[in-house]
Amino acid sequence: MYKLSRMIIVIALLSMSSQLWAHGGVVSMGNTCRLLVGPFTINFSGYQPQKNRSEQFCDDLPVVGESIIVLDFVDRKLREMTVNFRVIKADGPPLGTEEDGKVNEAELAEVPFFEIPAKHYPNGIMTINQHFTKKGHFVGYVIVEDGDEKFISRFPFSVGYPKNNILDMLSNPYIVIAIILMLLIMVLFISKKRDEASKK
Repeated sequence: MYKLSRMIIVIALLSMSSQLWAHGGVVSMGNTCRLLVGPFTINFSGYQPQKNRSEQFCDDLPVVGESIIVLDFVDRKLREMTVNFRVIKADGPPLGTEEDGKVNEAELAEVPFFEIPAKHYPNGIMTINQHFTKKGHFVGYVIVEDGDEKFISRFPFSVGYPKNNILDMLSNPYIVIAIILMLLIMVLFISKKRDEASKK
């Protein structure tokens, strides 16, 4: 029973691993953050010079103030396409579910909080500078186009909400499920040991 339970949790964790640190289109892969736009991949890096000039952030920006987002186009095809970057105010923080990545046409049609109009980036690097004066929740959209081709990526993020590692982990439903499974395995293991001890 213990071995079966252990196999179940390993399979569950493997199936969840790709989603554990994702906010919509932005996915954390070890030390690299990737923004997925249709079939294309963009390296995503956020910086806040007033906090730590070298520290990178994958999505949420922990403090209010000057913020820099750098998009590095992994796929060279993106250099031939126009790229539009826009940010829209949101009512709440990311959900931590697949809904975070779903494009909302009504939301996309809203007047953006700020926007960089569509243009080409032949050097493959897009740098966004924005000074946030208040903390809040936002939704970022990256729209790439070339002729009849059009791909959109949605990624919610927050500004000015420092992460509490434990609370942040517990807000992720996948991690909560993994913790519950581990606790169940511990209970089963202890019960098995007690049964074996009582038979001796």
